[in-house]
Amino acid sequence: MMDKNAFHDILEFVIKRLATTMAVAIVVAAITSLTAQATPTASNQNAPGLADTPGSKASIAASDKTLTEGSLKLQDGLALLDSSVLLKVYYYAYSGAPVDYSEILTENTENIIQPNPVQASNEQKKVIDRLIQIAKTKPDLLIKVDDIALDSYDKTSRSFPVVNRLFMKGARFYFDNSRYHYHYSDASAFGALRCADSKTIAAINSSVANYEHFSMDIVAHVNHAVAKEDTLVIDLHKVTLKDSSGHLLITQVKP
Repeated sequence: MMDKNAFHDILEFVIKRLATTMAVAIVVAAITSLTAQATPTASNQNAPGLADTPGSKASIAASDKTLTEGSLKLQDGLALLDSSVLLKVYYYAYSGAPVDYSEILTENTENIIQPNPVQASNEQKKVIDRLIQIAKTKPDLLIKVDDIALDSYDKTSRSFPVVNRLFMKGARFYFDNSRYHYHYSDASAFGALRCADSKTIAAINSSVANYEHFSMDIVAHVNHAVAKEDTLVIDLHKVTLKDSSGHLLITQVKP
């Protein structure tokens, strides 16, 4: 007959093992669930989104009291479009719609409780009015985009297909979660990046094989704005593809 103390020890050991096994199972199940949710499907990989970020999420803070005319930065004569404030400034510059200063200064987030509308001071209104006037004289834009995915080189088209949503027809872009967007009028012209240099092709193919992403400088021109859609329409002129270290790989100009 088994000793009572020995039986108690065995029972305690079994209970501990069961508890450990169940805990591990729960953790594994949770990780599996999270992984399944995070795995992109074919549909959300390929379908153009209506509110995609353009790559950089940097934006001027809604209550930024340092907003000045210098907030619209120039690089090689091009206006750097890199914030929600500037996107709204350009929208009002080209739409002809009455300027909503509070909309420009209030950052729209994805939080359930939205931030309180920012009431623009007289000084801020003057700065915004001046920025709008500058935007009207600076229709040529520079947009910097990160996290660009490419497919390996296609010998038939002699180009690298751009496999993310950047140049898909109908894709619209924003910097915060507001209704103000921009989209490219001729995105299909840059859906594949042509390349004939064997060394560049080999270098890009190697990066693609290692799942490395690229950055891109986009030169574009404001065409017009659609007031009823709160959208800025932009014509593409040139794109420059760079590797993760910023080295130039491909420059492609619209035909």
